[in-house]
Amino acid sequence: MKRIFFCLSFSCFLLYLLFFPETAVACARAGLMLWFNTLLPSMLPFMILSGIFMKAGFIEKLLALTKGFWKSVFHLTPMGGYGLLIGIFCGYPMGAKTAADLYQDHRISRQEACYLLTFSNHPGPAFLSSYLCVELLHREWLILPAYGILYLSSFFTSLLFRRCYSFDENSLPEFKRKEASAAFSWGEALDASIMNSFLSITKLGGYIILFSLIQGILELLPGLPADLKCLLLGFTEITTGTMAIAQRNWNLPVSFPLLLALTASGGLCIAFQSKSMLAETDLPLSPYLKGKSCSSLFTLLLGRLFIEIVKIVV
Repeated sequence: MKRIFFCLSFSCFLLYLLFFPETAVACARAGLMLWFNTLLPSMLPFMILSGIFMKAGFIEKLLALTKGFWKSVFHLTPMGGYGLLIGIFCGYPMGAKTAADLYQDHRISRQEACYLLTFSNHPGPAFLSSYLCVELLHREWLILPAYGILYLSSFFTSLLFRRCYSFDENSLPEFKRKEASAAFSWGEALDASIMNSFLSITKLGGYIILFSLIQGILELLPGLPADLKCLLLGFTEITTGTMAIAQRNWNLPVSFPLLLALTASGGLCIAFQSKSMLAETDLPLSPYLKGKSCSSLFTLLLGRLFIEIVKIVV
């Protein structure tokens, strides 16, 4: 079945490129520009610096002061807390990449990495505020509620999964910790971080271009209702998908919770990007998929509840 699916997918792509070359080039160019103008300048520096800091051991010493907070609130070790912070402030798919890097460098256990995958991947703050609330919904006052709803949903997801992935903060072998810190060299750390970051960001670019082409194919499908087509686009890739939904001019009680839920899900494109970040580890994608499903549902419910409260207050 998997071979048949890939053969059909390859055939669809080939037919699309042959019979709709102008549309295919336009979609590929749009994906490339999204990667070049947004992901490359915003994520690559964080990837490089994050890799250096982890190898140098700076983060462990700094976050050791907040050990009690991470353990009591998020059931994480300080390094797990670092993975969560990177996922929040750097956007998709840095949460998955940081969890994989921490696990690969023996900074967190496999169980903690799986737990972290359920709730550490987030859309970037600029995407939520500038793009979703201001550019698409044209309502600046929704920025703070959007932050609150999405991050509260993520916290509820962590509460749901923390018992499924129990771990001991002292479960990592001590010799591995010492080995990781003793092998540090500034030159080697910089070279390794740059190479690893460029490889990761190039993979992301490939997935973005691929899913931009998939969206072009979806837009050409005959017989699909326009509303259903918009939902499929949003489930495939959130940037252009949420734009298509916003252009339908649905009323706010429908559009706001739906756009937030799709943003919380990340879509298929982010799922494949996250999978590529885990490729060099034995971490499964299933914790990420389960966490995103729960987070999207929580976001949809909280978004709808917020709209109802606004109606009552106003």
